[in-house]
Amino acid sequence: METQGLWQFRIELIDSEPPIWRTFQVPSNLTLADFHTIIQLVMGWQNSHSYYFELGDRYGSPDLPDTQDPTRLILSQMNLSPEEKFIYMYDLKSGWLHRLVLTETRSQTLTEPIVCLDGALACPPEGSNGVWGYEELLDRLADPDEPDYEALLEWVGLDFDPGYFKVEEVNQRLQEAFLS
Repeated sequence: METQGLWQFRIELIDSEPPIWRTFQVPSNLTLADFHTIIQLVMGWQNSHSYYFELGDRYGSPDLPDTQDPTRLILSQMNLSPEEKFIYMYDLKSGWLHRLVLTETRSQTLTEPIVCLDGALACPPEGSNGVWGYEELLDRLADPDEPDYEALLEWVGLDFDPGYFKVEEVNQRLQEAFLS
């Protein structure tokens, strides 16, 4: 077994009320591109839009102007300290802005280095137009007399529950993505 750095993060969708958040741990030798993939799986996004990390410089999708290549920066090269914060933006049109906080670093023998530890609430559906659009969607779904209620329910899925979060399901996605 290899000994390396293990970093724990908390990610929160900015301006979501109540907060939509996750805590997860990853090895410190990941590239920012791999870290983006993990964030997509941990949060529940579909990885269908551009993204960037704001770390002084911007690192992100190759289609975005003024961004650095995220495959060229390793987490451990970021010189982050515990409690240090930075930004992750997903889907610039909808503006899904996330705050990442490095909560802990340690050296450890790793057996399952990529794991979600906790979280709260479901990820908003892609295409719900940011935090405020999502809040409006939830208000409309709470009103069966809403003229578009049936269409909205069909769009989000009959089983959509904004309060639903299961850490086991997130870890299953992570395991399938990184151990297969």
